[in-house]
Amino acid sequence: MKEKIVVAAALFAAFCGLASASRATPIAPSAENGLQHKSEVGAPITKSMNAEERLDPKTLVGVYYFAGWWRGKPNKWMYNGVDWREQYPERVPLLGAYNDQRTLNREILAASSHGVDFFEFLWYYQGHKPELDAHSSHLNDGLKYFLSSPYSDRMKFTVEYVNNEPRFWINSGKNWEAACRLWCSYMKMPNYLRVGGRPVFKIHGLGWLIRECGNDPAKAAARIATLRRIARQMGLPDPLIGGGVMAKGVPLPADAAPYDFLTTYTDMPSLPASNQLYPYSDLIGYAKKAWKRYADRSPIAYVPYVPSGWDPRPWHYANSPSFEMPTLKQWIAALRSVKNALDRYQRLGIPLPDGGRQKMFLIYAWNEFGEGGIVAPTKGYDDIKLNGIERVFGHNELSR
Repeated sequence: MKEKIVVAAALFAAFCGLASASRATPIAPSAENGLQHKSEVGAPITKSMNAEERLDPKTLVGVYYFAGWWRGKPNKWMYNGVDWREQYPERVPLLGAYNDQRTLNREILAASSHGVDFFEFLWYYQGHKPELDAHSSHLNDGLKYFLSSPYSDRMKFTVEYVNNEPRFWINSGKNWEAACRLWCSYMKMPNYLRVGGRPVFKIHGLGWLIRECGNDPAKAAARIATLRRIARQMGLPDPLIGGGVMAKGVPLPADAAPYDFLTTYTDMPSLPASNQLYPYSDLIGYAKKAWKRYADRSPIAYVPYVPSGWDPRPWHYANSPSFEMPTLKQWIAALRSVKNALDRYQRLGIPLPDGGRQKMFLIYAWNEFGEGGIVAPTKGYDDIKLNGIERVFGHNELSR
């Protein structure tokens, strides 16, 4: 126990120094040597890539980012007026408990130095402010602080329109066009994620967009066509637009047709709520079945997801199962599984203009602390998720 406390304290001290001006400037990855870079959180890391790694197409590693952690009360750290961090201290993040500039700076440096290629920021429409919970206008602060960070050029970002609740729906064609122009303004930024030259964008729920449009699939398709039209008007290539789906069902070809790819935020097996945590193997096993199901049956490309956990007990989700957090060994095995699936199944990934595909997957999530989807370093789990990403996909950074 004493050794763990010392290690955790050292980790915390290292991460707290990320934004310090006294830190040495990291060595930029070199296309000529591709052998060495300096870690943002420690000593130089030296790696040698074998021929297979050099020839293997790069796999893009993305992590979902939920900016739900503001200082004012009530906030997401509270349930029924009580701060739940006292009951779950292992989830307290080491890089900062709130979405502010200092925290985002540290998170960019930590993620980018461990093989994460991009953050996918959850974006919430703010047009219904009287209907929102207190302080929910801060839900887009993560993106704001990313764009203003002096380190934002170290990784890419993309945007996901979150439409899983009616209070965040865009309620008119005029407001939809205004949102499209805002999203396209992000797409014009040099560090916005592009694949095959095309900016990547996602709508959180394919089915929810249809409901948002009065249960009319044609109106939902028209909204997607409007986004493409406005992108062209603003001088952008045709965006790669993804539709969010659940792991179990595969949408009808007609519903998937307006999209370029499908993907899943997260999902879990239908198990009864229990006082005992289910094993992580059940959670990742469910995801692995989804990868194969979509690889075999999806009408369009599918980007696989990897759940870093699911345990929403702090938020008291009714009738939801909870799962154990993965050990480092289990986490590395999960990442290797998705790497193998991307190698095996040609339908997994993002389509390229030449008819090929770019290998890519998304991790749920950087900072879903209330739900248990956690990649960010925390007091109880340290930085095992980042270490796992570095070990399995870290060569990506060196091959840019």
